[in-house]
Amino acid sequence: MIRKRTALALLAALALSACGAPPGVSTVARLATEDRTASQITDDNRILLAFNKAVASESAALFRDVSTDVYVGRVMLTGAVAQPAGKTRAVALARGVEGVREVVDEIQVTSQGGFAATANDLVVEQKIGVKLLAESGVKSVNMRWRCVNGTVYLFGRAHTAAESAKAVEVVRGIEDVKRVVNHLRVQPLS
Repeated sequence: MIRKRTALALLAALALSACGAPPGVSTVARLATEDRTASQITDDNRILLAFNKAVASESAALFRDVSTDVYVGRVMLTGAVAQPAGKTRAVALARGVEGVREVVDEIQVTSQGGFAATANDLVVEQKIGVKLLAESGVKSVNMRWRCVNGTVYLFGRAHTAAESAKAVEVVRGIEDVKRVVNHLRVQPLS
């Protein structure tokens, strides 16, 4: 029964991620509505690629286990590793990438996880995307989120403290979310 639920959860996550416009169109539309400048987006993508290259060169397991989000030079590392040395190494690699202004380390050192937890976390991430997109007063295009073992990490930008609080409230209301860690920066439009 558990395997069947896990497989269904994974299929649901994949189906939800395939919904909407073709990837190129949705990416272009999303980038056009973000608050980051074209040069900030380019810099963030360069940072992401440099980090991924460094991690992949270091360890296939670390590359598999650590997720990275970059927003205006800030890097958020999430995931679950079995040993503290993996966490330490990932953080050091991120800090070594040119242009990184801050590293937010949310990598869990745990033996928890596995296929079932990952599938459930993917479903939670898809639900977050749908809920935040539909929420009035939340510009989710400027936000990133990751779910690891039921803990959701929010990252990116909110224009007001109220927008940040609303995003946290929406995420807390989603089934299977155990905890929300808010790393959204409140930065009004200038």
